Amino acid sequence: GGTWDFFKYPGIRSDSDMYTFGFSWKIWKSAKPIAPAKDILEYLNEAAEEQGILKKINFNTDIASASWESEDNQWHLTSTSGKQYSCNMLFGCSGYYSYETPFEPAFPGKETFSGTIVHPQRWTAEHDDLMVGAKVALIGSGATAVTILPNISDSASHVTLIQRTPTYIAGRPEIDPIAQFCNNWLPSSIAVKINRWKAVILGSLFYQYCMRYPESAKKRIMAGMFDQVKSVMSEDEFEKHFTPPYNPWEQRFCLAPGADFFAPIREGKANIITGHIDTFNEKGIKMKDGSQIDADVIISATGLTMQQNFPFSTIKVSIDGTPYKAADHLMYNAMMLSDVPNFAFVFGYTNASWTLKADIAACHFTKLLNHMRRNKLTKVVPKEGAEGKVIREHFTGGLLLDTLHGQKR
Repeated sequence: GGTWDFFKYPGIRSDSDMYTFGFSWKIWKSAKPIAPAKDILEYLNEAAEEQGILKKINFNTDIASASWESEDNQWHLTSTSGKQYSCNMLFGCSGYYSYETPFEPAFPGKETFSGTIVHPQRWTAEHDDLMVGAKVALIGSGATAVTILPNISDSASHVTLIQRTPTYIAGRPEIDPIAQFCNNWLPSSIAVKINRWKAVILGSLFYQYCMRYPESAKKRIMAGMFDQVKSVMSEDEFEKHFTPPYNPWEQRFCLAPGADFFAPIREGKANIITGHIDTFNEKGIKMKDGSQIDADVIISATGLTMQQNFPFSTIKVSIDGTPYKAADHLMYNAMMLSDVPNFAFVFGYTNASWTLKADIAACHFTKLLNHMRRNKLTKVVPKEGAEGKVIREHFTGGLLLDTLHGQKR
């Protein structure tokens, strides 16, 4: 289940529409484009059962090390329990963030806070109970914070969202009317394809619109957000709390099904504070402008940490005895690594559904395997050419800028 089995925080859901986030060979059928984790897990299990791959999965297996040996052109893997495996090709699907270590800024005074501090990555059922009747300070403005706020506002006495910078948040219907119409009036095999391609095309067009006409896109998105809160917020307040310092899609922006993020703000169950944290104290959080936010519970939705050994997660890797270091390698076609033989991995899109790119990577990898089989090749390894014509691009975004130190080019 990965993310959908690992995370337990309130309201966890997809942050992309399921028509493009789901598999191309098993298109999402529901007219509800943003799905909760429970529905996604059921979908994954159903897909695995239909394809008969559950029997080919070794569950509860933690690979401790992987070494490439040119003597036999194979990878040799060892699990934490000591079990050994070998393979000709290795395909990495372990994501990009650290499951062990979330991103937690070193806020001064954390040890003095008398209540509970929790990162969503470490959420348990006990934290659900702590929300009841509590004053909650929720730090962050990304998809996780946008998801958690409406899902705890009914049980908490009050929620204060503390953000360093605002985020674009687009409210969209919980039920896609076009998808529902297609599902009701067309054969299922046709309806799902229309729903998927509609999502792909409209998503791509909207991204291009934001890139080519940023001021127009910003004006439309901001107008949509203001409509949601204008009954309780002045234009000056709105400008302060809902104006990101970047254009739409220069960093990823969030979806709120049914515009649920805004409802607690209209109802007085939640408010937003925009600024910089000075220190934690016994009662809560003191801001640099001198204001105090009292809290019983602080939720630090401050993001994820990139794997320091990306894309091998916690696996200790060596190539013919030389330890693998991420910063020493280049990415090739965003799915292979320079000087790492017979290895490919999945890294999805950052401006569209992750799975769209995963599909492309899987198909390309399959073509590579077939090419090697036809031509009786045993080894493939990307190399930087002597001419040095390598395109170097920089990542952007708060999470990546905060955690990318030491990663590959």
